[in-house]
Amino acid sequence: MGCFYSRRIDEEDVIYDMTPIRHLPVIFVNGVPGAGNQTVAQTISNITGYTMIRPGELVRMEAEKDTARGRLIADKLQAQEDIPEQVTVDIIKETMLMNQDAKGFILVGFPKNHRMSNIFNRQVKWPEKVVALEVDNEVAATRLQNKLSELGRPEAEINSARQIVKEAAHKVKNVHKRFGGHVVTLDSSGNPKILASTLKEILSDTIEKSKKREARVPNAASAPTVAPNSPTPKSPTPNPPMETTPILQPEITAEAT
Repeated sequence: MGCFYSRRIDEEDVIYDMTPIRHLPVIFVNGVPGAGNQTVAQTISNITGYTMIRPGELVRMEAEKDTARGRLIADKLQAQEDIPEQVTVDIIKETMLMNQDAKGFILVGFPKNHRMSNIFNRQVKWPEKVVALEVDNEVAATRLQNKLSELGRPEAEINSARQIVKEAAHKVKNVHKRFGGHVVTLDSSGNPKILASTLKEILSDTIEKSKKREARVPNAASAPTVAPNSPTPKSPTPNPPMETTPILQPEITAEAT
């Protein structure tokens, strides 16, 4: 049975044992806010049966907890500051370990920057695919404005949608460059039916490998329940380096995926 950590360094420092889920495929769906991250991720989930993980939603849920980490996140969100990359990755790792019986994982709107991708690649694994969403910035900004309006966000935040998209676009492009052959681009402004057909085609090799992997690897045991008060990592120690042989091979406060 897998566990969340192998040992406690001190009261607020945890090392995660990610061995139980490293055999599972991971797909990043990555685009600017308003690019359709959520829609594309849901389509991929319907095709593959993989479990969706929404880092933005997880972070907001964590901010509601009366824990050291929750209060840290809440303060950052209130100040409209970036959440520490390691904190976001740790929350993702906990969620993955709670779903060891998953067929695979889809990380929505992840990673936000190269530091976040480096932490995840080093401490968890490299993704099998990075689905890079391409959409006109003006279209994305309009979508984002509509989403923020639906959520009842302040007028100033709604009006800042264009700037949010512009800043995120630069970060997203830099992230995609780092993954090389893992990246597949997708025009996310098209018809949903055409989108699904295209995704089936570009993910066909990943799906086939998953089927072969499932035939070889027995189902992982369920993970233990998450402790209600998760510690706030100060300076997490990464897992020992893993083999990085290729396998064919925005957290903005107003995120709307």
